[in-house]
Amino acid sequence: MKTLVITLLLAIGVLAKEPRTLNSLFSYLDEGKETLSNLGNTKKCFARYLPELESQGATWSKGYSGCQKSATNERQSLLTDASVAQEKIKEAALRMSSFIDQCLTLTEPLDFFHCFSKMSKLQLTNVYNISFNSSEQALILNQKLGSIEMEHYLCTNQTERDYVQGTDKVFRSLDQCLQLYTTN
Repeated sequence: MKTLVITLLLAIGVLAKEPRTLNSLFSYLDEGKETLSNLGNTKKCFARYLPELESQGATWSKGYSGCQKSATNERQSLLTDASVAQEKIKEAALRMSSFIDQCLTLTEPLDFFHCFSKMSKLQLTNVYNISFNSSEQALILNQKLGSIEMEHYLCTNQTERDYVQGTDKVFRSLDQCLQLYTTN
């Protein structure tokens, strides 16, 4: 086995570039004899810490899903609330549209022009109200959607942070367990 590894290293030029790598490899191969005897202990370490890693993954998955669900529900609720304001603006615009449609059906030029002149006087306030209310609702909606996105980011970021810290702790414990058996 050692001969095969040395031959492969020579073939790819590792020996010429990094002689320390070859020494490390020899050391590893020599330690390999002892590693076989510690294989049972290594399995014990993995048997102990793999469930903890799986638990960390399950906790992350549950937390991340919770962040997603919460953001989706908040967006849906916000959009449902916005649809009420949207409907009011739509009704006001349709009233104006109905008035315009009535004016457009007139064939007599004088009636036609008078109708539209009345429309501008009567509907000017409605046009401004529609414009003002639409601008206000768009601003509020953008602000609230931005807040939901920020909360979603903070939630997923915290979940990911907890996962990384938790798995780091488990991996450190696993590493200590493995080192304990390799030094004995």
